[in-house]
Amino acid sequence: MPRKTTLESIQAKIRELEARAEELKRAEKPGIKELRAVIAKYKLKPADIAVALKPGSVKRKGMAKGTRLKPKYRNPRNKGETWAGRGLKPKWIVAALQGGKKLEDFAI
Repeated sequence: MPRKTTLESIQAKIRELEARAEELKRAEKPGIKELRAVIAKYKLKPADIAVALKPGSVKRKGMAKGTRLKPKYRNPRNKGETWAGRGLKPKWIVAALQGGKKLEDFAI
């Protein structure tokens, strides 16, 4: 006679499988062994590791992406149009340069 599975037995199996999944998640991740070796080699304390993981502890060189530059050139016809001198030239500068003006004429 086939054995009926009950809702309770299925939920018990789910709990067991979830517990096993958590054990696997806590198991050695790639690099953990090497990390432990480095910690032991340099005798690092938790405070040392916290400092290393703190955001902003590593200084980057150069400008941050998205940082706005101060404009160097301004359109005399429309004061709201400016250009910092980087990237493609705006159409108003290209048209003026083709009309005989010099880039220095637009300097702020």
